Amino acid sequence: MPTSYRTAFEIQAMRQAVLTRAAAQGGVFRREDLNAWGFDATVLPVMVRRGHWRKLRYGVYADATVLDHGHNDPRQQHLTSCAAAISALRLPAYVFGTSAALVHGLPLDRHIEPRPHLVRHAYRDVRALNRSPNRPPGLADVHVATHDLSAEDLTVLDGVPIVGRPLAAVSASCQSSPDWAVGLLDAVLWDGSATLEELQAMIDRWPLLKGIGTARRACLLARPGAQTILESLSRVRLVRAGLDEPRLQVPFHDAAGLIGYADMFWEHLGVIGEADGRSKYATREDVFLEKVREDRLRELGYEVVRWTWIEIMTDPAAVVRRIIAASRRSRRRVA
Repeated sequence: MPTSYRTAFEIQAMRQAVLTRAAAQGGVFRREDLNAWGFDATVLPVMVRRGHWRKLRYGVYADATVLDHGHNDPRQQHLTSCAAAISALRLPAYVFGTSAALVHGLPLDRHIEPRPHLVRHAYRDVRALNRSPNRPPGLADVHVATHDLSAEDLTVLDGVPIVGRPLAAVSASCQSSPDWAVGLLDAVLWDGSATLEELQAMIDRWPLLKGIGTARRACLLARPGAQTILESLSRVRLVRAGLDEPRLQVPFHDAAGLIGYADMFWEHLGVIGEADGRSKYATREDVFLEKVREDRLRELGYEVVRWTWIEIMTDPAAVVRRIIAASRRSRRRVA
């Protein structure tokens, strides 16, 4: 590699080469990385001054194209922020808690602070020896937990070390409201990342984690079968408002074959419940097919009750009243 970079071609070639190598560690790099990759690290201030590279943390940089690409993507922005924090810590660390939930695409309450959350092995003695007089001993804006980590709990996503989806859900539920905690655990049950037994065992392995009581209580309410966070929040709130717990994702058939799967079904009431989120009916065709589906269910004698996000979040008791009223009309109600 050249020891200096003067022409536009040389600068662009170096930028592309650094981008390629940095992609393997979340898009970020340090001065010592440049040296290890065979580049002249003395050009770093010039590249920063020209706007090609940007400083993220003490000694940690990223190419401007990486940051601009993730400008409208909260997940990518947070992933880069966590990668920079991990690089600044120097010791092995993993994205954790609400940060891991966000990166894994798990449902997360939008009101939760987007502060990087990491976890690392309990290297207390090594951490003290690793401190440098030229940089601060910690990161004030990063929450770092310590724990004895198991290899099966860890993975790498887009070049960034991170806990797996089950531990992401459990650790994020500790920082969530009780209802959202249930939704987080429901999400990994739905996608098959973990079973209820595995989630419970994981919770038992983290008895001192702050908020673990919330996760433990949420695990008692978590159920496989909730396809969306709206379905999870709906189930929890309807049961709290007085309804019996429904069956989830129940298939219905008629003479023509499979009608579909119901979000919720109260068999003794003869009522099917549908949580209608905005993404459920993306096109007019979706709306039409859902109308046909509902007509077929009604022909079987069932009543169908729908509710929206706003209804279940503001007045779940009103939804319960509609379900009870529908049960009185249902020809499938069990006397």
